Amino acid sequence: MFRGTYHNSVDDKGRTVLPARLREQIHKEHETPLVLTLGFDKCLYLYPLDVWKKIEEKLSSLDSLSAEVRLLQRTLLRATDEIQIDSQGRIMISPILRKEAGIAKSVMIVGMLQHIEIWDKDQYENYHAQTNPSTQSLELLGQKLSDKGIQSISL
Repeated sequence: MFRGTYHNSVDDKGRTVLPARLREQIHKEHETPLVLTLGFDKCLYLYPLDVWKKIEEKLSSLDSLSAEVRLLQRTLLRATDEIQIDSQGRIMISPILRKEAGIAKSVMIVGMLQHIEIWDKDQYENYHAQTNPSTQSLELLGQKLSDKGIQSISL
């Protein structure tokens, strides 16, 4: 499971260093290459290949007669890249994906259990300034999730 938040920069060629902790976990527990694609909230999602294969299976099992399903499939797959971690621990973010996510020079890399999010630093900070829950609103969010049948996140 990927966890933690890391700040890094992107060089002129679109490369950023993947934090050592995340690289080690990928090499120990997952298949490569990695798959980099569009994510929600204007960030990028980075998946190990074995996790991505499960997502592809789910995407291909959806009802292709549904316009929403086709839109989701096209949106996710149109800018999906297979990438490697180079000998210096860097990954390459294509110009298309950098543009889609608004990534400039500074990124936040966030472990999100089964995948890693890559955000432009300013967009990450703006997103969290708008959505960062206080203790009280976190309790309200918990209640809303409970109302949807999610009863607990503890063991």
